[in-house]
Amino acid sequence: MLDVLDACHYAVKKALELGATEAEGFAAGGKEINVSIERNEIKMGKSQELSGIGVRVILDHSLGFASVNDLTKAEIAKAAENAVGLAKRAPPLKFNELPGVKPVSKVEGLYDPRSKDFTMDDALENATRLLKTAKDYDPRVTVDGGYFSADIGRSAVANSTGVEVSEEACAFTHVIIGMAVEGDDVSSFDYRFNGTRRVDEIEVETSARTLAETVVNSLGAKKTESFKGAVILNPNTVVDLLAPVIVFSTNSNSVQKGMSRFAGRIDDKVASEDLTVRDDGLIPGGLGSSSFDREGLPHRPLPIIEKGVLKNFLYNALTAKKEERESTGHASGGISGPPRIATTNLMIEPGDADIDSLIGETTKGVIISRFSGVPDPISGDFSGAVKGGYLVENGEKVSPIKETLVAGNVFELLNEISGISKETERIMSFIAPWVRLENVSVTSA
Repeated sequence: MLDVLDACHYAVKKALELGATEAEGFAAGGKEINVSIERNEIKMGKSQELSGIGVRVILDHSLGFASVNDLTKAEIAKAAENAVGLAKRAPPLKFNELPGVKPVSKVEGLYDPRSKDFTMDDALENATRLLKTAKDYDPRVTVDGGYFSADIGRSAVANSTGVEVSEEACAFTHVIIGMAVEGDDVSSFDYRFNGTRRVDEIEVETSARTLAETVVNSLGAKKTESFKGAVILNPNTVVDLLAPVIVFSTNSNSVQKGMSRFAGRIDDKVASEDLTVRDDGLIPGGLGSSSFDREGLPHRPLPIIEKGVLKNFLYNALTAKKEERESTGHASGGISGPPRIATTNLMIEPGDADIDSLIGETTKGVIISRFSGVPDPISGDFSGAVKGGYLVENGEKVSPIKETLVAGNVFELLNEISGISKETERIMSFIAPWVRLENVSVTSA
C-alpha cells in the first residue's frame, strides 16, 4: 500500500506513460468508526480502514476517469489504464484542462493528534451518552435514530501540471432523531446535529437535551386557521428551505446550463438588505474547511450575497475555464468521480435581533422547526407540511401546531426577510441564524 501522495504521483506517472496528455490523482485513506442508534437502542458499531484513489486523465481534451478502493501499485495502474481507455472514446471538450499550481496555506485545527488513539469504546461511550441524555430528560422521549461517527485520515492531490498537496484531518460528528409520545399524542420528529475536530471538544449532551426539549414541548399540537403572515424559520429549517436554492443558484455549473435564476445578475439586488451570505473553507477547525479543494487549489473566503446584492458564483477549474476566469476553489468530491462544485462552510450572517425579539414583534405567524417540503432549486417554488412548529399571536407562542401547510417561492421570500437573529447554529457544514419571513401562505390542512 502506498501513502496517499505517493499513490497520486504513481497514478500520474502511469497515466502519462499510457499516453495521457494530462493526469491527476486524488487519493484518500484512513479510519472510520461509526456507532448507530435505532429505536432507543445502540444497534451497531463499525470500524474500518478505507482507502482509494480516483484517476482523472485528459487526452487531447477528452476526459477519462476511473477509481479503485486500493492503493497498491497494481490496482492504481489498472485505474490509470481504464481512465486512459475511456478518454480515447470520449468526445473532446476544449475546456478540459487541469489547473496549474496555486499557493496553498495550511488551515489550522483540522487534525487533532489525539484522534489516532480514538477507539470504538470511545465512540460507544459517546453514542450511549447521546441516547441516555435524551431518554433521561423525559420518559416520553423516543429516540428513533442517530449515530456517533469518527473519521480520521489523510487526502492528497497531485497532477501533471505540478500540483502536489496533502493534508491530515479528523472529524467527530453526531446526529440524534426523535419524537415524544404521550398516550395517543405523538409529537413531530425532530433532529439535532453537531461536530468538532478536537477530541476534547466532543460534547453530545446539548444536542440530546435540545432534541428532547423540542419534541416534548411540541406535544398537544393543535390545528390552526389559514392565513398569510409571518414565518420564523429556525436554523435547521433555514438550511433545509433557503440554503439549497441559494447554493444551486450560485453554482456556476447551474448558471452556465441556464438553470439558475441568478444568471446574469451579479451586482443586482436579489434579497433583502438584511441578508449576507458567504462561504469560507479556511475557517480554523471548520467542519467544511480544508487547505485545498478537490483539484488541489486553495480555498478562499467568498462573499456570495452582501446586504441583498449578489456578488459571486462558485467555480471549479472547468467552469472557470469556460469563462476565462480563476477557480474560486470550490471543486468538490471524492475518489468516485471527477470534481463537482460545492460549498465549504456556508454562512448566513447573523443579524441584530435576538430570537425573543423576532417572536415578540410578530403579530401573527408560525415558528417552523422542521419542514417536510423540498424547494425546487430552479423555480424556487415549495410547499409542504410543518412537521414541528408553533403558532405565534401578539408576540407570544400560543401552542404547537399540526396539520399545517406552508407554500411559497424562495426567490420571492428572500426579499421578504424582516429579521435575522444574532444567535446561530452549526448544521453540518452550514452556519445559520433564525430568519423571519413575511407574506407566507399558511394553510390549515
